[in-house]
Amino acid sequence: MPTSADQAGASPLVSQREGTLGGSGHSDSPKKIVIMNHTNMLGHHFGCARVMRLLEDGLTDRGCQISGRLDGKLDWRNDNAALAKLEDCDTIVINGEGTLHHGRKKAGWLMSVAAHEVTRDKEIALVNALFQANPDSWIPLVQRMKHLYCRDSRSATELSRMAGTEVTSFGDLSTSAGPLPDTLPRSGVVVGDSVKGKVRNSLYSFAKELSRTTPTQIAPITISFRELNPYKPLLSRFISRKVNALRQRRHEKAFPLLQYLDSEEDYIRVVRQCRLHVTGRFHGVCLSLVTGTPFVCISSNSWKIEALFEDAGLDFRRVIDTSELKPDAIINEDWTFSDTERKNISSFLDRSSAGANRMFDAISGHPSIL
Repeated sequence: MPTSADQAGASPLVSQREGTLGGSGHSDSPKKIVIMNHTNMLGHHFGCARVMRLLEDGLTDRGCQISGRLDGKLDWRNDNAALAKLEDCDTIVINGEGTLHHGRKKAGWLMSVAAHEVTRDKEIALVNALFQANPDSWIPLVQRMKHLYCRDSRSATELSRMAGTEVTSFGDLSTSAGPLPDTLPRSGVVVGDSVKGKVRNSLYSFAKELSRTTPTQIAPITISFRELNPYKPLLSRFISRKVNALRQRRHEKAFPLLQYLDSEEDYIRVVRQCRLHVTGRFHGVCLSLVTGTPFVCISSNSWKIEALFEDAGLDFRRVIDTSELKPDAIINEDWTFSDTERKNISSFLDRSSAGANRMFDAISGHPSIL
């Protein structure tokens, strides 16, 4: 798992690791790619870790070279190391993920790369994107991009309007490697977390109450309470580290069931072994589908979960409000997937895999050897 740049002994602003060449037979002048909004620079979020691994593998397996990785928290416009990486590459791949909604400031940083002088002769791809309620001022930026791919059909409709052309959508990249075999014995309930503090606390309180009658574990999708921003001033980072550590200790004391896991593999193992997953995370839902794990979920901070339900053909009874987090109501309900849901999930995962392969072929510029 990637470590922070401070730990690696290099500049924290731009990772300079070199991607390995794939077996495509194209060893001369591989296409050099910079990934923007790389969401696993610090190894904090297991869903993001999976997304970035599959994104990088899809490109390097086709002979591309990852020549730079820029964290979405970095204002690349004012960083010489980032600008040098962008200047030196052939293609810029923007990982949209859950960033591009409601015209947020950091989303604007990402989109502005399409109008910067340093990218004048670069190919730009926007991939794996949620796209919701963004300003029309982005229209010329979108239209400058050669490759456009969304992770849900709602976003594709919105982005198509701006682009003036049909935009392809398929599932989040975390679902693109296909299903994992459902071979592990299942027991107990795993309760996850949420990007919303109030929802997270409701989930944890529910788990505490549920544990009186049912084996229960709290397993966030992150390695710790909160990811620090390595681009803030030193004093600010020091204070944030202390505050976050204190808040994490308080949570762990208040909720003894809470266990922060160490890796994507650990998280997937825990989800695969439970009989029910209760989560407030989009990627928690994605990995429930990949592992065939029955689940219920709470809405997040955009339409991403509802859009996933529509595309995957899931029963909306699984989206509940925090007021419905009652142990008896949850445990006494049969949450196993219906035959229709199982067929829909299988079809969705197939479409996600096929769509990702076509996207990687297009960006790399030659057919996949896979």
